[in-house]
Amino acid sequence: MLVLQLDVDFTPLRLIRWERAVELVLAARAYTVAALPDRFVRSPSLALPWPSVIVARTPARLRPRVGFHPRNVAARDGYRCAYCGIAPMLADGRPDRRALTLDHVVPRAQAREGTVVLPWSRKRVPVHCWENAVAACVRCNQRKADRTPEQAGMTLRTLPRAPRPTDALRIHLARLSSIPEEWRPYLPSGWLAEPRRELVALAG
Repeated sequence: MLVLQLDVDFTPLRLIRWERAVELVLAARAYTVAALPDRFVRSPSLALPWPSVIVARTPARLRPRVGFHPRNVAARDGYRCAYCGIAPMLADGRPDRRALTLDHVVPRAQAREGTVVLPWSRKRVPVHCWENAVAACVRCNQRKADRTPEQAGMTLRTLPRAPRPTDALRIHLARLSSIPEEWRPYLPSGWLAEPRRELVALAG
């Protein structure tokens, strides 16, 4: 079970396990602002309301980072193909992750010593990195093949970039099947309306 952690100014910070949240509260490093109704963490001498949202008592020194992984690239792109814009969905409304692939914008076949030059910035980057990777449906990935979008006559809907530290939580939220009601008052309103699809804006 996950707990939403806020920074001292109530800025959404990260998701942590409930055990870690309890440790922070008991150590007076955080306090609970929203708990699960009628649930308690119990010990022989304690009945602590089960935390759902906690607030840090001191400012965070390091903001969360997002590890580079195909599933996180898909989340950054809102589970939407970067070329045609299709957002494959399962019958229950969740993103169909298996219908999306990881595409290297400048393909590995054109890399030199493991690096490529991004056409839009002329920046040289590792071939396998945030700035050279997008989510793509199988059809678009096969059509593009070992070519750049320009060579394949295709257009990127948005330019890929590394997530900023403030994007990390949104990407994690996008991977959840639902957002707990206790979290909603502490999340920006724009994060609550179809968060998976809105994440496509983060790549712009």
